[in-house]
Amino acid sequence: LLEDRYSLQNGVCEESISAFILFAYFQMFLTQSLESGRQWRNIAKDMLEEAAKGTVTTSAPRFLLFAFVNIWYVPLQESINHLQVTEDMSLKFGDTDRAYMAQCMKFRFLFFRGEKLSILSHDIGTNLQSMTRFSPWSVKYSVLDKEMIDSLTGDKSSNPYGVLDGIIRNKQSLLADAQSKMHFQIVEAVHLQNFFLSFWMGDYEEAAKASDRAMSFPTSKMPKVQLIYHIFYRGVVMFHLYREGKGEHWLKEGEKMQDQLETWVKTSKPIFENKLILLEAESYASTCNVV
Repeated sequence: LLEDRYSLQNGVCEESISAFILFAYFQMFLTQSLESGRQWRNIAKDMLEEAAKGTVTTSAPRFLLFAFVNIWYVPLQESINHLQVTEDMSLKFGDTDRAYMAQCMKFRFLFFRGEKLSILSHDIGTNLQSMTRFSPWSVKYSVLDKEMIDSLTGDKSSNPYGVLDGIIRNKQSLLADAQSKMHFQIVEAVHLQNFFLSFWMGDYEEAAKASDRAMSFPTSKMPKVQLIYHIFYRGVVMFHLYREGKGEHWLKEGEKMQDQLETWVKTSKPIFENKLILLEAESYASTCNVV
């Protein structure tokens, strides 16, 4: 807040823009209010546009805005374009860690946007070695993403874990390492990867188990692109398990996911309306309410 006041009184700086974006992020996280987040996101976006006219370096706030906040209000492709600019800007100013962080998020957004998997696997694989050198935190997420993509395409010819330090040789050792260091975001990412894989492979019971594990961590509700698709797909899984006769509680859990999408769609209709319509169809099928 001190940075915010200083910025308002003395002009824009990189730290103050980041403060506004982080405030938007935590408004979304703590209050679960996309509307409140939108207001602060708009302020930060205006500040970024103003800063672009001068000499203020904006790679840090750009990354925060387009990797974690903007995706709740605009199509993924727009954020992908901005992350590419952020990556290029960061490399220009020698901020290689942030450049590869932006690249990591860009690849993930391309995946959820529907990029051809073989192209995406190749592009991630080409950059893993450099990412290991310059952004050791980001590379773990990209290794998980590449492993998921290769599993979906049936490609068993590569081992993305080979770029790591030799101690982490597979997903199990990555999970053990993250648990021992209390890196709960990595632990959650492993369970989310298991969830998405199980969902797309049609193993809904295993998907439900992985989803429950992922949601057991406080980080599970932090705004990120996986949360959007986790809530949507989890709803599909819950309704399916109810229709399979697995228990009444699955219907109630599916309805919770539907309620969440209904809340989000009030503020961000272009992003969530199609997902809500599909989940409503699952709900109608589960309750024999045919319309």
